[in-house]
Amino acid sequence: MSTSNLAMWIILLPFLGFLHNAFAGIIWKKNAKKMVSYVAPGVVLLAFGVAVAVLMTELPNAHDHHLIGALIPGTSASTPWIKLGGMTVNFELLVDPLSLLMAMIVTGVGGLIHVYATGYMAEDPEQPRFFTYFNLFITMMLILVLGGNFLLMFVGWEGVGTCSYLLISFWYKQVENAKAGNKAFIVNRVGDLGFALGMMLIWSVFGTLSYFQADGKGVLQLAGAGHAEGAHAALQAFSVMGTPVSTAVLTTICICLFIGAMGKSAQIPLWVWLPDAMAGPTPVSALIHAATMVTSGIVMLTRCSWLFQQAPQAMQLVGYIGLATAFVGATIGLVQNDIKRVLAFSTVSQLGYMFLACGVGNYIGGMFHVTTHAFFKALLFLGSGAVIHSMLGEQDMRKMGGLKKYIKNTWLVMFLGTYAIAGFPLLSGFFSKDEILHSALSSPGNGMFLYVVGLMTAAMTAFYMNRLMHKTFYVKQQFVDGELPHQHHSNFDDHDAHGHDAHGDHHAEASHEEDAHGEEEHEAHGHAHSQVHESPASMMVPLYILAILSVGFGGLMKMTGAFEKFLEPVVPAMVHAEAPISEMAGYIISSLVAIFGIGVAYLVYRKPAVAETGQFIPAETKTQWEKNPLNPYTFLLNKWWWDAIYNGIFLRLGGIFAMLLWKVVDAGIVNGTIEGLGWIVGGISKLSRKLQTGYVRNYALAMLLGVIVLMLGVLGSWSIAAK
Repeated sequence: MSTSNLAMWIILLPFLGFLHNAFAGIIWKKNAKKMVSYVAPGVVLLAFGVAVAVLMTELPNAHDHHLIGALIPGTSASTPWIKLGGMTVNFELLVDPLSLLMAMIVTGVGGLIHVYATGYMAEDPEQPRFFTYFNLFITMMLILVLGGNFLLMFVGWEGVGTCSYLLISFWYKQVENAKAGNKAFIVNRVGDLGFALGMMLIWSVFGTLSYFQADGKGVLQLAGAGHAEGAHAALQAFSVMGTPVSTAVLTTICICLFIGAMGKSAQIPLWVWLPDAMAGPTPVSALIHAATMVTSGIVMLTRCSWLFQQAPQAMQLVGYIGLATAFVGATIGLVQNDIKRVLAFSTVSQLGYMFLACGVGNYIGGMFHVTTHAFFKALLFLGSGAVIHSMLGEQDMRKMGGLKKYIKNTWLVMFLGTYAIAGFPLLSGFFSKDEILHSALSSPGNGMFLYVVGLMTAAMTAFYMNRLMHKTFYVKQQFVDGELPHQHHSNFDDHDAHGHDAHGDHHAEASHEEDAHGEEEHEAHGHAHSQVHESPASMMVPLYILAILSVGFGGLMKMTGAFEKFLEPVVPAMVHAEAPISEMAGYIISSLVAIFGIGVAYLVYRKPAVAETGQFIPAETKTQWEKNPLNPYTFLLNKWWWDAIYNGIFLRLGGIFAMLLWKVVDAGIVNGTIEGLGWIVGGISKLSRKLQTGYVRNYALAMLLGVIVLMLGVLGSWSIAAK
């Protein structure tokens, strides 16, 4: 089996950056922030360079298209981590086209986000802590995608969950941020339980947790990926140690794994944490949504695709859940006013598309959309961060408008990202999204239903993303330039602690300062004012690179077929049924749907009355509608009442149930039983204490009585025997 000598450094470099950042204050003292701003992005970009080196030098020579590498320097891939009874788990890394693709996305896109964050977080006093978490996040995601067994994947899985909690609640002194971090952590624990159960079932069935083994008995080898014919081999029933593995068992394993994917990749019903993840700094949102945590579920399903292929019922569940999530996320995105929350719901919707692809067996199409989505979603989130930066922390689109004339460079990259996600012809999102829609149409039985709902979702996506552009850049300006109040996003209120802007605004100049006492909490210090301006180069250069990828990557991969050829050896190929329409006809329909959504947004927000206020529905009307919980607008604004339902079931009813358990079971039965037993023992002890008086005469009397009783007993037994 081929081995890799470089793969460990893809993980170790960000880990060393994490250690450096954690102790930078001790190492560098006064220059800690400056050194952290160099080291944090530097190690991630170096890791990207190592990943490219592995792709160019080691992977082409790999036997069976995969390499096994050591995780810890000075050890081998066979060095045991856990050896207990018949269970052996090694410190092993798997390098194959799938893991290497994800490693390059994580380090490439993640590296650009790190560079951007050096500008965005430059003035935050806790910048070293931020980059400590950031590098650790990258490290854990790399362990997840490069780990050579399910247990290492689970370590990375839990690691990114912990880091997301730390980063979402980074500005923890604002209560809502802390709550958002808790919500993400708790909801993901539900999914993690499913993953853990699935992993236990895999061990009990296969006797190993390794994907590949030298003896050919790794999980994926046994499930079909080790067939000599390669990824196109026909799937068939297989056995482990001579015992056939039933479809029911495989279905159970796959459903448990999918529950884990629901949590990390925010699928119904475990999707409610992702919109609230916007509480963290914008680079955190970009990293979670584009390059790391939310793609974990797709990667896990694709890695386990050989198992899912033999559990058609589980695949069908994946497809329907993905479709429902895509549709629901798009409907909610139609009415959001926070620029980052619009993008958050677009992520929920796009993740649904990816799961739809996996559900119909097009795993390569799902990974294609993962890749293009990483580019344009990172671009959109970082672009929105540039908008927020220019507006001194303002995120409400109703208070923006007319920004195109102030920040043309930011507008341009946002424009390209918007059209990419909308599926405008020939941009990256167009090719990857149409790949999924066409494979859904080819799905036997329910293909037309999947296709139509997918097209409806695409139309809504095109509309709400262009709604974002109109409200932010095109409608009449809704603010007074030079009088922008600073919105507080930091753990520190003191003006001297963080300068003018917690987002790294080096250019804003306050026109005057007032005492902050008595002002609202969201203002950092009185009424610091500034003019709208472009972001610094450290924030804009990553946007330009991502814009190029968002425009050209999809078309390049589609024309050359390079993406499919790259993943074909390790991912099952979709068995294409005869689709009702040709691929070219699908392109035309997708183009028309995207243009329709864009056109509707244009017609709506170019109307004079709407362009004047930026509000398609008057504020007074919205206020009236919000009083009716069944009104469609209120229904969507409140996310289909998912949070209210969960609060009612798990907080209120769950709280009542917990109270009953406490009062009746714990305090009543358990404590009552223990206290009752204690009372009985105490009573017996109290009586028995009276026998111990300390007087000899009492003991002599007791002995005499004992002798009398004994003699009476003996005489009685003799009498009975004589008869």
